[in-house]
Amino acid sequence: MAEAASLLGCTPTYVRRLCRTGALPAQRITGGWVIEAAALDQYRHGRPPDGKPRPAPPP
Repeated sequence: MAEAASLLGCTPTYVRRLCRTGALPAQRITGGWVIEAAALDQYRHGRPPDGKPRPAPPP
């Protein structure tokens, strides 16, 4: 969590929330989360897991 949070520029608590809600694809294993590097990279660069760009935020 700390490493992912550092890369995303947020807190580990926020990364856990992203994982729980499915916004950041991850697997819960033995009391922790495993985030694949590709999923983290896609999230960092604004691409959801399906590879399509996210819609622009409203003005």
